[in-house]
Amino acid sequence: MNVYVPTNLYDGEQAVSHEGYALVEEGGRIVAVGPESDVVPKAGNSTRFRLDGTLMPGLIDCHTHVSLSGGSNPVADLKADSPTRRVVRALAALAAQRRAGVTTIRDVGGPGGLDLELARGIREGWVVGPRMLAAGEVICITGGHACFLGIEADGADAVRRAVRSQIKAGADLVKVIATGGVITPGVEPGAAQMTPEELSAACTEAKKAGRLVAAHAQGAQGIRDALLAGVHTIEHGFYLDTETIGLMVARGAVLVPTFAAAEAMLDGEGRGVPQYMLDKIRRISGAHVKSFRAALAAGVEVACGTDAGTPLNPHGRLSREAALFVAHGASPAQACRGCTGAAARAIGRDDVGVLQVGRRADLLLIAGNPLDDVEALSRVRAVFMDGLQVEGEVCRSD
Repeated sequence: MNVYVPTNLYDGEQAVSHEGYALVEEGGRIVAVGPESDVVPKAGNSTRFRLDGTLMPGLIDCHTHVSLSGGSNPVADLKADSPTRRVVRALAALAAQRRAGVTTIRDVGGPGGLDLELARGIREGWVVGPRMLAAGEVICITGGHACFLGIEADGADAVRRAVRSQIKAGADLVKVIATGGVITPGVEPGAAQMTPEELSAACTEAKKAGRLVAAHAQGAQGIRDALLAGVHTIEHGFYLDTETIGLMVARGAVLVPTFAAAEAMLDGEGRGVPQYMLDKIRRISGAHVKSFRAALAAGVEVACGTDAGTPLNPHGRLSREAALFVAHGASPAQACRGCTGAAARAIGRDDVGVLQVGRRADLLLIAGNPLDDVEALSRVRAVFMDGLQVEGEVCRSD
């Protein structure tokens, strides 16, 4: 049994942190959390650690692509890389995420089942990395956005087969491509791609298997179709309108805007990012921020995802996503919740993301208080998974 007594404790939900609080871990689970004077006497025979900084839940990145390079042109890299190089890139991505305090990622699409095998290896303990929920291959229309990451399927029956194939392969969630996007040549980000019938078929199959559905959805029509079909998260959401925001609130859908990816591409002039990508992201970035602010004002739940692996967007930058949340109108508390409690709801996990009795002791110690300065999320001191320190400075007992 271990007792952690930090300078501050942030639980992943409340808009305040607590001084004088302690957390007790046993067997990889949180068994008590509260005022030190209440918690410590109940801990019995235990080891006590006094920690300088804020103790909070390990971070959750809701949108990653471990199969993508994060270089200037990941699409070209994906085509050029050997299978061995893809594995090496992915292992480096996992390591970077964990060093940055991320203890859970949701990987939303890659070719060939690499993400599924990595997730399986992490669960079984022979691959090192954060917990990983993997979508396997994305489901898209023929020639649609992200066709290089998945299965092209046209018509409801073909979509059903595609979804079933990924569930059979071990997918933890289903990823559908409802609209065009930025990094695929020849497609328009705002245009709907999968039909309402195709999206409904995907959601029905996923629901029968107990899987949530994440939708790449940038244009309003595709967002609307995806929400009516029953998706759980809207990824990107560049062109939200009054109707789609209302649907998100009514259905409890979560927005994962992925600002870090957009910012990285906007800085890509002269750095090898293809011109077609630059042209598209410049055209739509203003709408992206406007949509986020409108969603916040309406009470849509928002969660942080980096879209890591996209152009000039390496893994391990979730703290930057949180900072961009604040830059675009969120409070530090909303940004922190977007990496923790709200992120856990976005990915459908009730065992991580909040410092609560019964949940996994996936913990992050940072220098400073992120509710005062969200940049503190980048100042990682120690990372714990299931109560074991896996990264950072050695935490010494009293």
